[in-house]
Amino acid sequence: MRDDANAGCGARSRVPTESSEDYLEAILVIRRLRGSCRNVDIAERMGVAKPSVTKALGNLARRGLAEVVGRDVRLTEEGGRLAEATLAKHRFFERLLAESGVDAETASAEACRMEHCLSEESFRKLADRLGSGGRRPGSRAASERPEET
Repeated sequence: MRDDANAGCGARSRVPTESSEDYLEAILVIRRLRGSCRNVDIAERMGVAKPSVTKALGNLARRGLAEVVGRDVRLTEEGGRLAEATLAKHRFFERLLAESGVDAETASAEACRMEHCLSEESFRKLADRLGSGGRRPGSRAASERPEET
C-alpha cells in the first residue's frame, strides 16, 4: 500500500516492500549491536541463505536504500529513515503485545508482521491514541537483544 509520501513519486520501485523493510530493519539492528554489518550477519539474523541476502542488497542498492562498502553493509540516509520507521513500528507492536500477556518470542514474530500492515499515518494515529511511551531509556526490545548461545 502506498502512502502519501510515495504517491507522487511515479516509480513503483521506490515503494518499499515488506521484504525490503525487513532487510533494512535487520541491517539497522545489526549495526547498532555490532557496529558493522556483513551479508552473513543478515543471513543469520533473518534465517535466509547468503545468496538471497546478496540479491536483496543489490535491489536495495539500486533503490538507493543501502550500499556495500567492502564487506560492510550500510544504510543510505533514505534507507536509515525507512529502517528507523519500521523498527519503531516493530517496537510499538512488540511492546503492546507483551504488555497484553503475549510471550516475548510470539510478540516479536507477530510484531514483525504487524509493522507492515499500516500506513505511516494510521500507525502514527494509533500510536498517539494508545500512547507510544516506548521503553525505558537504555532498554532493548527482544528484537534487538543479542541471541543467546
